[in-house]
Amino acid sequence: MNVPVIVLILVLFAILMAFFSQDKIDYFPFALIIGVIAVFLMVIFGNVDEVDILGFINFNTLIFIFGMQILIYFAVNDQVLEYTAIKLIHITKGNNRLFFYMICLFTGIIVAFIEDLTLSLILIPLIYRTCRVLEIPAGTYMMGMTITINIGAILTPVSSLKNLIIGQEFGWGFGEYFANMGILFLITLISTIFLLDWFILKKEEKPTERNKKILLEILDPKIVIQNKKYFFMTVIIVLTTFIFMILGFGPALVVIISAAVLLLIHSKETNFSDLKDDISWRIIILFAILFILSNSLSYFGFSELISTGLVNLLNNNIYLAVLMTLSISSLLSAFLAGTPVTIILLPIFSAVIGEGFFPNPIIIAFISGVNMAGNFLPQGSACDLLTLSLAKKYKVANLDYRRLLKYGALFATFHFLIILGYTMLYTIFLS
Repeated sequence: MNVPVIVLILVLFAILMAFFSQDKIDYFPFALIIGVIAVFLMVIFGNVDEVDILGFINFNTLIFIFGMQILIYFAVNDQVLEYTAIKLIHITKGNNRLFFYMICLFTGIIVAFIEDLTLSLILIPLIYRTCRVLEIPAGTYMMGMTITINIGAILTPVSSLKNLIIGQEFGWGFGEYFANMGILFLITLISTIFLLDWFILKKEEKPTERNKKILLEILDPKIVIQNKKYFFMTVIIVLTTFIFMILGFGPALVVIISAAVLLLIHSKETNFSDLKDDISWRIIILFAILFILSNSLSYFGFSELISTGLVNLLNNNIYLAVLMTLSISSLLSAFLAGTPVTIILLPIFSAVIGEGFFPNPIIIAFISGVNMAGNFLPQGSACDLLTLSLAKKYKVANLDYRRLLKYGALFATFHFLIILGYTMLYTIFLS
């Protein structure tokens, strides 16, 4: 174990997280510098070959990020998501409570397959326009959406990069996620929507019948479809993509093939150069650097040191192991972006499980903590920050930082207790 190098890498990781968790200074140049310094430390002090350093990078995850961005680009460009959302709103016929339930259920389910920021960028303006026509305040509906987004993120291995990385480490595909997270997802989502309705929405003003009629006249889902051929082809490709992933095919392979097919289908009007600016290359490079930092810590013995200390502290107590996993992952994810937290904690919890603990409740606690803890503080979730930014832009009267912090923290605490109870019962009956 090389203690000086471990300390230096931890300092580099902390600096990178400090830049990544704010939006005033561009983090990307610092990420590149930190990546170069980390590689230099490993080559000089750890005698690690350049080829071995490349092995630290999880290329399956990077390929998935790249392919999924192309998939989402066409789903948005061909109005697939917007059409679906407008169709659901049209079904509600202006009933504000049904509208609220539809938005929350739709968000909680769809975010299990589509990246949260993209979904928010589509739904928030739609929610605002709908509430404006109905002449009701939009804040509670936006808040319900952003709270349920973090719940839906636990359901599948492709809902977030956190889940994909954890799933690859422990061999959890769609079947394992559905089997272990499905009941927790349903309990948490349904109880959250009910409580939001009962204690908040129920007390707010309702739309008039006149405004309901106006909404139905204005909202026509068919209007958003610009090209029926591309729309239906994109729907088929997107659905087929998720079907193949659910059947057990590798997410990275399926997504990159689907991205190639969509590029071929749209080749007459769109080529790769038209959409390359919509691909976040910075995120792909950042995650490559994070993988290098995290796996270098493992290489130099840090993960083994921490996991050994945790194992000695836990003293073969699976219940304490679950509580510790949930608490650590939730605490860090409340203040920092969940994916970097996942990358740094993964080798540690993997080593703990390798000591003979029953793995499933620990994995469940880990997945739940890094996903749902984003509700504790708005700055712990990019989706929360985006929602607040758009609410400020649209001058939404009943949604600001203080209100989202208050109810987000309350529901995050409620979710923590549900997760803790679920994992403890899971351990009692199945360990």
